[in-house]
Amino acid sequence: MSHSQDMAIAAYQLGRRYEMGDGVPMCMETAARFYRQAAMRGHADGQHALGFLHATGQGVRRDEKLAVQWLTRAAEQGHPDAQHNLGVMYTEGRGLEVDYGAAVKWFYKAAINGSLYAREWLESGDEQHTAK
Repeated sequence: MSHSQDMAIAAYQLGRRYEMGDGVPMCMETAARFYRQAAMRGHADGQHALGFLHATGQGVRRDEKLAVQWLTRAAEQGHPDAQHNLGVMYTEGRGLEVDYGAAVKWFYKAAINGSLYAREWLESGDEQHTAK
């Protein structure tokens, strides 16, 4: 493992500790700062976490377009939660145009990679989403 990868893992783990208040005071701004460090080094968990924070406005300004960018980076690396959340963004038109075809693609990838949420979405047969 390279030094950069080690630093990305360490930054992500620190971000999780600050997000959860694990041994440190809970601070979403600090968590976001560490997630950004991990994400910039290509760490999929960090990219997903930072994208999620931007989608929800926790610790950072809410910016759904930026959320989609980070979720896409993580999703393209096979991160199942990022793939699921990207599917949600496409379904709801958050940060991009509604695109049910793209949503289904990401939900399938997430389900194949073990996301129970994506599998449930696909199995629900939601006519509103599958008919478009």
